[in-house]
Formats: sequence, structure tokens, C-alpha cells
Amino acid sequence: MRRILHLALAALPLFAGCLGSAPKASKNWSVEWTKTAVERSEKEALPAVKLTQLDVRAPYNGTNLAVLRSDGSIVFDSFNSFAAQPAALLKGAVFDAVEASCVFSQVVSGNSAAVAPYAMEITVTRLALDCRTEGRRDATVSLATVLVGSRSVVASASGEAAVPVSEGNLSQAFSAAFAEALISSLRSLDVK
Repeated sequence: MRRILHLALAALPLFAGCLGSAPKASKNWSVEWTKTAVERSEKEALPAVKLTQLDVRAPYNGTNLAVLRSDGSIVFDSFNSFAAQPAALLKGAVFDAVEASCVFSQVVSGNSAAVAPYAMEITVTRLALDCRTEGRRDATVSLATVLVGSRSVVASASGEAAVPVSEGNLSQAFSAAFAEALISSLRSLDVK
């Protein structure tokens, strides 16, 4: 009886998958502000803005990369992930992009105790790898920006961008697409 027990315990690693090749490691990607050429606006800078809200809508708010397919489905790539939850990952990129845009005289973090005349709310409506066209892979970003002053909406705008993934560098492609979409949105804000 002991011999059977010892054989069963010895065979356990085989059934647990411990012997054999290691699974392919997943890659973690980031989204950062890319210091693209940002032209200074001809308009006078608006007063200071406080970044109060950044939301990434489902199903794009998870760490596994959302992939859009030609049949209309969305799959989540278990081998390619964002390095953190997208909303947390994008916070620094938003701050840097808004600051670099020179649309506002000053940018204040949402964690600051400082008060600013305007508050900015950003909703990312798409953050996905678009594989719907055969032979193409584009990092796509769509977002909406709302500017609030005295508890009222002062202006709103949207922006979107698609950047081809070159050499498999998803961080570079998503960073460029995010920067392009956000700067486009900021430039379109029409404050009366």
C-alpha cells in the first residue's frame, strides 16, 4: 500500500504540469506621454486647470489588451497586457500632455489641495489594438474631454487616433495614439 502511495506522489508533478517547457511569458506594455512636436496655440492660454477625473470605459479598463477583430468580436490577449490598470497608467500621461499643450496657464494634479478655475474630466472610450483590417495592426484611442467651471460644463471635445504598430512595440504605438487623441481634444475645446 505504501508503495502505491509513493508512486502516486511521485507521479503528481506530471499531472500538475510541472515537467515540460515553461509557458511563454506575457509582455507588459505602458502608455506614456511622447514628446511629440506640439505647436504653441495661437490662442491665449486659459486659466489653470485641475485634472479631477480619468475614466476608462469597459471593456477597455482591464490589464489584458483588448483586440478588435474583423468579425466584430473583442478578444483579450493573455500574452500582451498593460503594466497597470489603464486609468492608473494614463494619469501621468494626461498630466504631461495637458501641460505640454500650453492650452492652460497651469496644470494641477487631482491629488493637490490647490484650487483651479477649471476642472477637467477625461473619459477614454476606446483603448484597443485594431486588427479588423487584414495585414494591419493599429493602436487605437478614442476619448472625450469635459471642462468644468463653477460646477457647469464650459466646453467639451473629443479626439481619436490610430497609429500602426511597428516592430511589435505596443508601448510606442499606444503612447503616440494617446498623445495624438488627447492633444486633438484639447485643441478643440472652445471656451466661450
